[in-house]
Amino acid sequence: MANQRPLISVICCAHNEEESVGKAILSILRALQGFSAEVLFVADRCTDNTVDIAGRYDVAIIEKKWKKWENSYAESLQTGYLEAKGTYVSIIDADIAVPINFFRYLLPMIRGDIASVAADVVVYPDTFWNRVFYAWEKTYNLAPLGKEPHGAARIILKSALDKIGGFQDVPAPDTNLDIRLVKEGYKSVAVPAIKTHHLRHLSLKKSVNGQIMSGRARYALGISLKRTIG
Repeated sequence: MANQRPLISVICCAHNEEESVGKAILSILRALQGFSAEVLFVADRCTDNTVDIAGRYDVAIIEKKWKKWENSYAESLQTGYLEAKGTYVSIIDADIAVPINFFRYLLPMIRGDIASVAADVVVYPDTFWNRVFYAWEKTYNLAPLGKEPHGAARIILKSALDKIGGFQDVPAPDTNLDIRLVKEGYKSVAVPAIKTHHLRHLSLKKSVNGQIMSGRARYALGISLKRTIG
């Protein structure tokens, strides 16, 4: 990566993602071609081969061997943010594959009061349960209040992120980020036209647990049941 201040700092957080991390990083680096950028790979107490695999690529590895916050993913995001030097900060999780036009399409959308833009995240339909969940996700398009921005694949104006102090110790740091940006007069928008793929292989248990965790996170942030259904 370039030595001068990069345009984009990508924060890629991982905890034992050896199955998907190579594909995720490769997609990020391909999408960054033509941009001055840095990729900050935050490995949170990994006990598998995640760090070894990430080390094969042109990324800066931050091995996070501590847990001081209650919510470790939020702490990983903040760890990456504190090292980020770019004009823009992008969050792309280590189990997400982004398309090659991810940055070229989304970056120009950050203008005026729009400080955060998020791509759509869909499950890659390569197994039975992934296909089931992929079909279920299509119902989100019918939501009367529309889709909310995803946290796993987005770009944020760093000066706006600086203004709110980065990320907080909460179970859903992306949704919390959007709420805090709005209070400062900014907007976060979802961009369904850009599709990213969640590479993790799901099971019925994982799918149910994921929905339960999302519900608990919304409750912790004070988001009403009416808005959740909407």
